[in-house]
Amino acid sequence: MKITEIECLVIDGEYPYVIIETDEGITGIGECFRRSPWVTKSAVDTIFRDAILSVDPSNYEEIWNLLYNIASTCGPYGSLLTAISGIDTAIWDINLKREGVPLHKKLGKKIKNSIPIYASSMKRDMSPEEEADRASFFYEEGFLFYKMHSAYPEEVDSPRDKTLKTVEAIRNKLDNNIEIMVDVNGGYSAKKAIEVGHVLEKFEVFQFEQPVHVTDLEGLKRVTESLSIPIASGECCYTVQDFKNLIEKGKPDILQPDVIKTGGITEFRKIISFLNKKEIMIHNTQPLISTAIHLHFLSINNSIKLPLEYNIEQNSLIDNPITKNSLNIQSGNILVPDDNSFGLDFDISIMKKRAKII
Repeated sequence: MKITEIECLVIDGEYPYVIIETDEGITGIGECFRRSPWVTKSAVDTIFRDAILSVDPSNYEEIWNLLYNIASTCGPYGSLLTAISGIDTAIWDINLKREGVPLHKKLGKKIKNSIPIYASSMKRDMSPEEEADRASFFYEEGFLFYKMHSAYPEEVDSPRDKTLKTVEAIRNKLDNNIEIMVDVNGGYSAKKAIEVGHVLEKFEVFQFEQPVHVTDLEGLKRVTESLSIPIASGECCYTVQDFKNLIEKGKPDILQPDVIKTGGITEFRKIISFLNKKEIMIHNTQPLISTAIHLHFLSINNSIKLPLEYNIEQNSLIDNPITKNSLNIQSGNILVPDDNSFGLDFDISIMKKRAKII
């Protein structure tokens, strides 16, 4: 089998997907991280495409290493590696379809039929009372964990920050019936993070995520060592080596890999293996392929106990589907798909109609 064509479609001008065609008529579909979609598309179309045309897609590892080495001349992190994620997941899709098996069967033995998820609120423009009402709504829907984003990462130690008032409002509304997660996306200095963290301890928050900038590993270590609540980080780590560095220098309590940031399944599998005895909470903000892949990984792993992130914001891929089926959410859990590959059946004709160009 050989790769005959590869293209990146930016669906609705926002979501980059990679489509790879083969000479056996099997088409693979992969997903890239949604930020900087046009940079991602340019990387797929102009940097990586020619390198893998006519290549046998069964050689996962060789293709991943080839793409990573090509990217190293002008990266390889950020949009280049998330572009590789789209290619790698599409290649896995081809091979899983060819074998006629779901991803979890390729990874190991499925031991979980459903995975708990937490409601991840991305809005930063709500009042503390509005956020508390939103948390209450999802609690009534069966969610036992709620993550809020109320700081301003573009403005470190911003006076507009509503984190503590929002946590207080949620506690007043729901008491301790729901676990609260606080993600400030690196919006604090280490000093401010420790000050806020001590108040969060009193509210018994479940975790405090990315309290300082991702490059400030010394500051992260200070925060972790100063607080009793779990500190989470890792969504901006791309490789096994990145996680080694994060653990050695930043020492967070919870690690957060994301398959569409790590260059796809090939590297993600190595990361999960490396983090084997660490506390893992998978980072997940996109509703289709990345969510499905994470479900498959979690279904075979009994050591990962923490819930999977689920972005609760409105999304055109859900409101106007590009798939013929959907993931099944029930009372704060998602059922693990058993259909071939990732368990999603994409309508490529719809995808192409909704692909934007610039």
